[in-house]
Amino acid sequence: MSNPGEPVTHWQAMAVAADQGQLYLNPEAAAGCNSACDQYIVKLKEHTDAAQRLTNVSGWGDFDSGKEVQRIFSEKAAGGANNMGDVLQSHIEVVEEMKVVFGKFFAATEFTDDTNATDLKSQGPK
Repeated sequence: MSNPGEPVTHWQAMAVAADQGQLYLNPEAAAGCNSACDQYIVKLKEHTDAAQRLTNVSGWGDFDSGKEVQRIFSEKAAGGANNMGDVLQSHIEVVEEMKVVFGKFFAATEFTDDTNATDLKSQGPK
């Protein structure tokens, strides 16, 4: 169990390491990773939508066993314990945490660029 204020996931710990300057990723690589995360989130959301549609699958017949199979598969898609919708949502949350880490490298680069530009302006033409 973690202490209050400590990161609780791997990617939250990576974000803290980036904030503390213990982790570096060049901006181009961070941009590529961020883009890959965006694409992956789109795919995960598509799968989440597909899982939701699977809750309404029919055709298992009128027997009790067919109705039970339909219920089991429906709950596995969404609404039941360890259902696909919830699993996919947890993956989306992890990828969003990853994006936070990659975003820190953009912010650090922008800060450095702004600082350098300000320093150059303050020195004026020579």
